Amino acid sequence: MFLVNCLKKIITPVPNCQHYQRNCDKKAPCCGKFYPCRLCHDSDQKGSISDRCNTEIMDRYNVTVIRCRKCLCEQPPTNKCIQCGIKFAKYFCSICKLYDDDPNKDIYHCDQCNMCRKGVKENNFHCNTCGICLSKSIQNSHKCLNQAAENDCPICLQNLKASTSYIMQLPNCAHFIHSKCFNQLIQSNQRNCPICSIPIFKMSVNEIEQYDKLAEDAKKLLSPQAQMLKVQIKCLDCREISKDITSNYYLKCNHCGSYNTKQ
Repeated sequence: MFLVNCLKKIITPVPNCQHYQRNCDKKAPCCGKFYPCRLCHDSDQKGSISDRCNTEIMDRYNVTVIRCRKCLCEQPPTNKCIQCGIKFAKYFCSICKLYDDDPNKDIYHCDQCNMCRKGVKENNFHCNTCGICLSKSIQNSHKCLNQAAENDCPICLQNLKASTSYIMQLPNCAHFIHSKCFNQLIQSNQRNCPICSIPIFKMSVNEIEQYDKLAEDAKKLLSPQAQMLKVQIKCLDCREISKDITSNYYLKCNHCGSYNTKQ
């Protein structure tokens, strides 16, 4: 069956893959089109609506046909072309049908995740409670949250387990986030978990002193009537409630002195 498809014929061009390096393309079991990888299929929104696949996420496990990029031979998923003999990739997973020829990337298949993961297998472990592979360096210190990896990243909203980006656990709570999204969070001066508001890092003494000066200057600009307006606040650093706080842009906790508060 596959030998017939190895004959020369008109082939619809397949764009280069932005996600993986490989010498073959996959036939999507949902729409029958060839794509370099499942992510290329999932992001393909070009053309008319009638030409688009109705399946948003390609089933990686049920790919039964691949096509060699050199000789265009269609064949079952293996790592060596049955016609021209070229190797498709340095890494090949027969379960996920994943190919990657990047010499600088380490990948392994995790049976518990039931998918391939970035990294060196010996350096990671699978947490059955969190439902994800994590670095052994945090094996005894990370906080477990039941099937936490099944959730979406609170920043980019991509599913944590299915994405190809590295993930990390926030320092003071059990929630996970993409490492690159964590960097964006810090760069935007956000200091609390987007999900539970537990502080990623508490305000330092130096920061509090700087805010004290800003708060004093801001207080001078308030009218006497505004200075009479009092509010109740919650400190996100110490989790305590402070009452009768002068309402202005800088709300200081009466317990720990932090300005990481909300009204």
